[in-house]
Amino acid sequence: MKTTRPRPPFRVQVVVQENLEYFRDIVLGVRRQGFASGRMVFADRWLDHELAGGLRRLVRRDGIQGIVAAIHDPVQERRFAGLGVPVVNVSNAITRPRVPVVTQDDHAAGRLAAEHLRACGCRTFGFWGQGRASYSEERLAGFQAELGARATLSVEGRVHEAETPQELYARMRAWLARQVRPLGLFAVLDTYALLLMRAARELGWRVPEDVAVLGAGNEDFWVEFESVPLSSVRLPARQIGHEAALLLDRMMTRGAPGGEAGVRVAGAKIAARRSTDVIFVEDEAVARAVRFIREHATENPYVDAVAKAAGVSRSALQAKFRASLGRTLLDEIQRARIVTAQALLAETELAMSAVAERCGFPNSQRFSVLFRQLIGTSPSAYRRNFKGGKGLHHR
Repeated sequence: MKTTRPRPPFRVQVVVQENLEYFRDIVLGVRRQGFASGRMVFADRWLDHELAGGLRRLVRRDGIQGIVAAIHDPVQERRFAGLGVPVVNVSNAITRPRVPVVTQDDHAAGRLAAEHLRACGCRTFGFWGQGRASYSEERLAGFQAELGARATLSVEGRVHEAETPQELYARMRAWLARQVRPLGLFAVLDTYALLLMRAARELGWRVPEDVAVLGAGNEDFWVEFESVPLSSVRLPARQIGHEAALLLDRMMTRGAPGGEAGVRVAGAKIAARRSTDVIFVEDEAVARAVRFIREHATENPYVDAVAKAAGVSRSALQAKFRASLGRTLLDEIQRARIVTAQALLAETELAMSAVAERCGFPNSQRFSVLFRQLIGTSPSAYRRNFKGGKGLHHR
């Protein structure tokens, strides 16, 4: 009997900025999928001085059959597209890409940011973007869509090509000084968020008491850089790498460099820290109640205990909650418990029963029912989505 020899694995190169944690995680996702499938081997990474000698020469020298790259502008894109091998882009910077792009769902990330800041009681919002970069425009669109047309929103982030870092910071500070407090501020990158926090401090504003600041990227180095840790939108980088490897595999198998649809990977999450740990309400009783609920969420606080901490009667607090936040006291208690559960599901391997117990639920069934009601999916599906790269759509 004639046996079919297994096809040798494809030889793949990954070209990204390895100084950024986001792109390092994408590389991990690509390599894990490539190794797990047995269908890819990876060339030694190209050094900067090698890249300066030309991509086409390196592709020929190393026998590269496919590339995953972070391509940020049309000039770079034309260089990669002309190599004659399949290329997948993992940067969402180009508005009308010529090569397939696998990236996060930035519109959904923007909506998530708006939801988080609105939950802080913000009524006035600011957005600092990154010019015409596609990811910036899509995050802004999602942010605006979630807030609605009636929201007070100030938008900035024009890119001035010849601008020095000092000039950029001065422009940020001047823009921030014109905003009305209290303010919910979403910056399209963690580094911008930190600059805005510094500007707020120089203006005599407190973070988060006067301005709640949210970044995007959740880079470990940056989110802990200041004395007030930065809340950030955590992007599904490893899942992006996983999907990029799958797409590249299909393209190499088909033997054609193009013709595939891009992929948007869902699964962005809020990593909440001190910079948004606030509730903007004029009613001090409501503010005290919210702080008590968040501090004691895992203890399943009774409404009477919350009212006592707030210093008012139960009925009075119920009325104040509806007037100030548009939701009930029980809604806030349940929301705080589910937020804690989301963190445990994403960051630990605890069994569902243990997660339910830690969040103050009497049993796993009650926990699952409420989680599905508020989040729209089951706890187990949420965990798989967060850790396994599911939840994506093509476009």
